[in-house]
Amino acid sequence: MLRSLLDCFWPPLCMHCRERTHFAYLCEHCWQESLLLDPTGRCLHCFDEIAEPIGLCNRCRHKPRLPFPRAALFAKEAPITCLKDLEEASLPLSAFAFYQHARLDWKEPDLVAPIPPHRRSIARGFGELAHIASPNLFQVVPWPLYPRRWKVKEQLLEEETVLLLIDEGCTPAELKMACRAVAETFVQHVYILSIID
Repeated sequence: MLRSLLDCFWPPLCMHCRERTHFAYLCEHCWQESLLLDPTGRCLHCFDEIAEPIGLCNRCRHKPRLPFPRAALFAKEAPITCLKDLEEASLPLSAFAFYQHARLDWKEPDLVAPIPPHRRSIARGFGELAHIASPNLFQVVPWPLYPRRWKVKEQLLEEETVLLLIDEGCTPAELKMACRAVAETFVQHVYILSIID
């Protein structure tokens, strides 16, 4: 009764379109507009759409943008992207990441790490769902004379580790920084799963 009284005075609103809703976070229309991206017909490295069901785009055939395979959950215009900074929405987004990972032809990760390093909630939720560790793998190297960079805490990695990086909102420069830092280690299998394409 108290809940219906509260809803009468302060109705739950969609966080994207601000319409009244009976669903968590988003209205029915915005949930329907927030479909997971289909991994088929996408480049294995940059996740751009391609004509073939599986393969690389023309650019990645010659010079990949990133040295590791990358996939994403949602298109940048999907209404659900407004939740990525909301702490209480990290568990549902972790579940979407877990499901999308299961749809990809990737090895099972031994370790999941967030990028950028200061954002951890979705990677931590993924780790809990997959029953794997999700340490803060990167440290920012402060050095005023050189460009900003990240360094991997190498004691956390072994050569046969399968590493999954959860991109919780990196810029392209930060993605490249993370790839450079991981490339300096001996890890053989690295994958990047971005929340937003």
